[in-house]
Amino acid sequence: MTLQRKLLRAILALIALAALAGVATIFVPATDFMGRIALTLFAAAITIAVALPASSRLDHERTRPAGLALLVAVVPAFLLILIAIWVGLFGFRRWEWYFAGTAGHYVICAAAALGALALARKPGNRLAGGVALLSAALCFAMGFLGIWVEALGITGFEIMAQFWASAWLIFWCGIIISACLFSLGKHTAPWRWVGVLASLAALAMGLWGIWNRLSDPPMWFLQALFVGIAVGVCNILNTLDFKGFQRYVALGTMAMVLASFAFATYLNITTIGFKGADFEQDFAARLLAASCIISVCGLLAIVIFLAANRRALVTHSGAIKEIKDIRITCPRCATKCDAHVGASRCTGCGLIFLLELAEPRCIKCEYNLLDLKADRCPECGTPVAESIGALQNPGKSHVRP
Repeated sequence: MTLQRKLLRAILALIALAALAGVATIFVPATDFMGRIALTLFAAAITIAVALPASSRLDHERTRPAGLALLVAVVPAFLLILIAIWVGLFGFRRWEWYFAGTAGHYVICAAAALGALALARKPGNRLAGGVALLSAALCFAMGFLGIWVEALGITGFEIMAQFWASAWLIFWCGIIISACLFSLGKHTAPWRWVGVLASLAALAMGLWGIWNRLSDPPMWFLQALFVGIAVGVCNILNTLDFKGFQRYVALGTMAMVLASFAFATYLNITTIGFKGADFEQDFAARLLAASCIISVCGLLAIVIFLAANRRALVTHSGAIKEIKDIRITCPRCATKCDAHVGASRCTGCGLIFLLELAEPRCIKCEYNLLDLKADRCPECGTPVAESIGALQNPGKSHVRP
């Protein structure tokens, strides 16, 4: 039985036990205790469900670091949730919310940090990933202080709110800067640095305003933030390797993002930081709303394009060339061995293996058929069997993979 199947069975068992514990809270006098048991079982089931995809990544050398990072990040979250569930049983009921808030804050920041690590591993995105990772770490540190300075009675609610506001300002400004630096090694558009400088200015103004309790309309803060967001989104859209219709959608989305920026700038300046603005009567506000809706729809379409193109990216011929060994069972002596691509021999009986790998491609349109579940090419409708038959029959002319 594989590790993934064992984890799946463990999830189902924990869910069943959690259901029993939840039902027991109705009929058993110790409802508080049984409720905590049910929550613990549910938390364990969710933790294993998160660890399940991480365990599958450990089987491949290329994805092993990401799998290990995910497994390492899951453990503190589970421990914090356990403490939040059980600490109230020992008389510290007020601390339940502090540990629960810490656990939730950690999960969000850990997820962002894992995404930043994955981004940093891609060519040209080391700086962007590093900035995102740093912002996630600082966000967690500031949020942690915000929770526990009030919990320990060190200070009041106002300081806690300042810590929280600073934490999320750092987080989102870091994300915007990371977007401006996206694909820095491949594309050298100089205007991306305008977004970086604007985001840093917004961060400085925002922190100054938070800790000095400024009440003036944050017009310049908002304007710097608008510049950073517009540049970051346009930079990512500009670096996408789209062709044909998809490229036109990306360009159209960029145009609408810039239009939204222009309308937002106009409203920000004319209303001095959106102070007393009448959005129902202002025509520019309606134009801003319309351009934002179109921009969001365009971004959703681009996400769909990326998901549709992911298969072609994953099954690129470079991935096939990386395969050097195949785990096979000898058809003569049933010995399991790792056979090298090309010529190799069975470790049991010495039978010679001649192995060659090739991507299955459509005989007519060259569409990559790898991972395809259908029986026809999705591009031209040619039966997959014809393309496979052409590969099996060297006498026929077929597309060379």
